[in-house]
Amino acid sequence: MVQTEANLENQLITQLGKSGWVFQPELNRCSLIVNHFRMLLNQRNVDKLDGTPLTDQEFQRFLNEIVGSKSIYQLGRYLRGDDQFQGGRAQIQRDDGSDITLTFFDPRDAENNVYEVAHQIVVNDKYENRYDVTLLINGLPLVQIELKRHSVEMSQAFQQILRYRHESFNVGGSLFRYLQIFVISNGMSTRYFSNNDGELNKNFIFNWSDDNNRWIDEIEPFTASFLSPLNIHEMISKYTIFDADQKVMKIMRPYQVYAQKAIMNQAQTHPDTNGYVWHTTGSGKTQSRLLSPRLNWRFIQTPKKLFFLWIDVIWIRRQLTILMPIYQNVRTDNNQLTVQITHLC
Repeated sequence: MVQTEANLENQLITQLGKSGWVFQPELNRCSLIVNHFRMLLNQRNVDKLDGTPLTDQEFQRFLNEIVGSKSIYQLGRYLRGDDQFQGGRAQIQRDDGSDITLTFFDPRDAENNVYEVAHQIVVNDKYENRYDVTLLINGLPLVQIELKRHSVEMSQAFQQILRYRHESFNVGGSLFRYLQIFVISNGMSTRYFSNNDGELNKNFIFNWSDDNNRWIDEIEPFTASFLSPLNIHEMISKYTIFDADQKVMKIMRPYQVYAQKAIMNQAQTHPDTNGYVWHTTGSGKTQSRLLSPRLNWRFIQTPKKLFFLWIDVIWIRRQLTILMPIYQNVRTDNNQLTVQITHLC
C-alpha cells in the first residue's frame, strides 16, 4: 500500500494527540488562527483584564506591539526574553488610557502554556498556500511541519518551506512570523531547523537523535521524542542561541541539547561535585560553552552564580571572550552572574 501525504498527516496528528497536543480541526484559515489567539489571550489574562476582554482596537494595538515590523530574530528574543527582560509579555494602552501588561507565552514553565495542532491552514494573499501541520502554543504558530510521501525526496519539503516564507509566512502583521522551528519529513527521513531572517542555510538542517547519539529518522519515533510538548517548549525557550552580531537564531544539535541537560542536572542535583562533557572537533563546543552559563543562571535557583570556563586552547579563549557578550548579554556588574574565562597553559 502506497503511503499518501494525507495518510501521513493524519497519522502524525493522531500521534501528536496522544503526546499532549490538542487537535483543533476548525482552525483552517489564517483569520481563524488570529481569532483563536485572541480568545486564548483573553482567557490567559482574564484577571488582568478585570473581566473586560480586549476591544478590536486594543487587540490591534497588541498585535502591533508583539509583531509590527520586528524581524524574525527580534520576535524570537521577544518571545523568550533574557536576563534583561521577561519574554512572552507585552504592554499596551487600553481604550480608557490605562496601561496593561499581557502575557502570551511562558518561557520558564512549560505547563503554563496551551499546546494545540492545526491542519491544512489556508492562507490567501497574492498566492494561496496550504500548510500541512502547524503546532500552536497559546494559539501562536511556533512550529511548522511539512510532509511528503515516502517516494518523494525530503528536499521538496524544504523547498516548500522556502516558498511559503517568500509568499505568505512573512506577510505583514502575520502571526506566522513567530514560527521558530521547521520540521520536514517524508516519513522515513526527518529533519529540523530554525527559522531566521534572510536565506535559510542548508548546513543548519539537523537530524534528531537519542541521548546515545542514535539517529531518529522516521517520523513516528521522531514525533515521540522531538515533538513532545515539553521538548518543543525546551527547544524554543532553552536550546536556541541568539547571535547578536549576525542577528540569527541557532537551534542546537541533539548532542548539544543532551550536554546542556547533563550540565544543568549536575548543577541542580550535585552542586558540590565536578563533572565534564566530552566533545570532538567541530561539534559546537564553543556554542555549548557560551550557552551553559546563561541556562544555569536562568533556570537553576541559587542566590549567586560563578562560572569558570577552563580553556586549553588560546584561540578558543579569545573567541569566547569576544562572543560571550554577543551570545549571552552577560552582565558582570550586578552581583548576580559572573563568568570567568581562564586559560590552563
